[in-house]
Amino acid sequence: MSANGDRPAEDGFEYQGDFYRWTVSTIGKDLMLIDRFSGLPIQEFFELVEDAFDRGRVPVLLTMVATSIRAAHPDWTVERIVRVVMDIDIAEVVFVEADTEADTLPPASEDAPTVTGTGSSSASKQTSSATPPATSARSSRTLV
Repeated sequence: MSANGDRPAEDGFEYQGDFYRWTVSTIGKDLMLIDRFSGLPIQEFFELVEDAFDRGRVPVLLTMVATSIRAAHPDWTVERIVRVVMDIDIAEVVFVEADTEADTLPPASEDAPTVTGTGSSSASKQTSSATPPATSARSSRTLV
């Protein structure tokens, strides 16, 4: 979590008190982890990562967890990351969404008019509660 105790500025997950930012890249270790966990061709995996529904599939989710852990621990071997991910109880993982501007709007002043519902139920709704992980052709060397 962020230093002030609020939600972090980036999407990711917390496991055993550590926050990991969603990260997927095309560096060698990530490619090995993608192959090991998802078993998918690289192009197909990156297409699935962009889709909110497919991101929730276990092989894709575990791959994203593995590549995010790799980004936080670039000195770890692929085998060590695989062991860590295979031992994770997904019930102990807390998925975190980034703080959004809508969450940080100041309260309305007492002088401002109060707006009640307009009766319209056609307000747009977000279909995904999480944004896709950061993807890049280069490694992110930022330690979390």
